[in-house]
Amino acid sequence: MGNTKHIPLGVGFYPDWWYKNYGISFGREYYYDADYRVDSQAKMQKILYDRFGDVGLGNKDPEPKPLITFGMAMLPAICGCEIIFKDDALPWAMPLNLSKEACDKLTLPDLITASPMKEMLEQITHLKSKYGKVVGDINTTGVQNLALKLRGDEFYIDMYEDPEFCHRLLNLCTQSMIALWQLVYPLTGSGAADVTPMCDPSIYCVANCTVEQISGDTYLEFGLPYDNILGETLQPFGIHHCGSLDAVAEHYAKVKNLVFMEAGFGTDFARARRLLGPHIAFNARISPVLMKNGSTEDIAAAVKDAIDQGAPRENYSIDTVGLTHGVPDENVRIARRTVEEYGIIS
Repeated sequence: MGNTKHIPLGVGFYPDWWYKNYGISFGREYYYDADYRVDSQAKMQKILYDRFGDVGLGNKDPEPKPLITFGMAMLPAICGCEIIFKDDALPWAMPLNLSKEACDKLTLPDLITASPMKEMLEQITHLKSKYGKVVGDINTTGVQNLALKLRGDEFYIDMYEDPEFCHRLLNLCTQSMIALWQLVYPLTGSGAADVTPMCDPSIYCVANCTVEQISGDTYLEFGLPYDNILGETLQPFGIHHCGSLDAVAEHYAKVKNLVFMEAGFGTDFARARRLLGPHIAFNARISPVLMKNGSTEDIAAAVKDAIDQGAPRENYSIDTVGLTHGVPDENVRIARRTVEEYGIIS
């Protein structure tokens, strides 16, 4: 890429792209074997350089990256969820579908002795001993995400039929997330890397992946109070929001100590920026379906449209995350080249 300063555009390939193209597995070994993960990270950087070095991706001679990560599965796993590992997918926690009575009996977990956090702490010690440092963090998942893993989809009904129960469970989830962050952050200095690469890693970024499935009023009642607890306790605070932000953007503007917002495709980015204010760093995501199935002209138009909605550009970025097997290389290149040519800051 050139030397002119432009809006950053991130490129993130989903595990199936790596596995089907290069045989790099994201199965159980990737998360439980730190040395395998470090080796895989180096291979991926070299592959990106060889394939997309012309548009600034990858590294010709990558140094070891002593990374810790566990997707969004850590707290669900500690709470007893079965975690499904696959070569070509991120780890997935199966819901426990607990009764209300069982949920009310839950207590804050002992993170230091609980598996798989115990193994992750051992990995941190190993990586620091070998490399002198560790990077990355553990995704705490989001408050509603965790509640759904514990209670199952019945939680959506509970929001209407038994709000008091919902608040008890959401509070437990919030306190569990705070405890995990407070354990890991002093060890790594990072609170966002396992959620999104587009956020300053020193920020605590919560993954609000399921908030798009509720209305703005429901978020106001069952989401905002707990995001505010997180924002007051874990500063500075950021939010990753999957899908369209439109239904909750005005409510997110009320979150305390918010400094970063990531919004999925389908969002009116310009409106969200107006509601949140120009001081909030903002990352706009391009549809991975468009990246796979659209023409280069479609991709260029989508990137330009996102750029046009992004003012002020100084704290704005764009992401093409979740690129799956079959995404045309030229679509990746045109996205990068478009932002370099059209997304000029200075």
